Amino acid sequence: MMKIKKSIYLILTIMVFMLATSSLSQAGTIVGSRHDLSALSKKGSHSETFFVIEDYEQVCVYCHIPHNSNQNGGPLWNRPLPSANAYNLYDSETLDSSTASINTKSLLCLSCHDGTIAVDTLLNSPWEKISNYGDHMRAQRTSENCGNCHYGGIGRKLGSFLSQDLSNDHPVSFTYDSTLATADGGLKDPSAPSGLGGSIANDMLSNGQLECTSCHDVHDPQYGNFLIKEGQNLCVTCHDK
Repeated sequence: MMKIKKSIYLILTIMVFMLATSSLSQAGTIVGSRHDLSALSKKGSHSETFFVIEDYEQVCVYCHIPHNSNQNGGPLWNRPLPSANAYNLYDSETLDSSTASINTKSLLCLSCHDGTIAVDTLLNSPWEKISNYGDHMRAQRTSENCGNCHYGGIGRKLGSFLSQDLSNDHPVSFTYDSTLATADGGLKDPSAPSGLGGSIANDMLSNGQLECTSCHDVHDPQYGNFLIKEGQNLCVTCHDK
């Protein structure tokens, strides 16, 4: 009888573990993804042998820190932010919205993706990883190698930088409301279902504005490029085509 109980307990334990891991695999995780810079530094992402990403041996610290964070950034933000007015923004004759400058929500993403700030530049390094090289890139030969990263070439090993010229990229930091949807004629009202459980306004907008995070979830690589939906399904969430 005791052996039977142990067997049943073991089977139930295995089933719970399988369900948990299945749920995690479907949801996706930042661990081991292209946003896990600690993992990338170990994978030899750069072909140049003299240059690597500073490995802080922590996944979250490249963006977040529990103390002394950037109060102008996101939750416990651990990076400097670029200037909101430094960008050449998208514009066209058919664009019914306007953006004066980039909001903080999207600046968080651009602090890595515009190529002006090294991806491992932190406001505060984990105390156990403070080295003689500081908070930036770690050169293994001489300091003259810095130029191999800071002009943007190294980043293409992981994915091209957007640069500060966003004139050929989807607009961000604009108000997406019923007035815009009516004026445009090709956009769904933000009260329409998002397919994510609620409305476009509730699930995808930040304070009524469309940002990088409207289409991307930085912690979930499930659909590739950290999109919140797969392919055209994302586009037709807002675009009435």
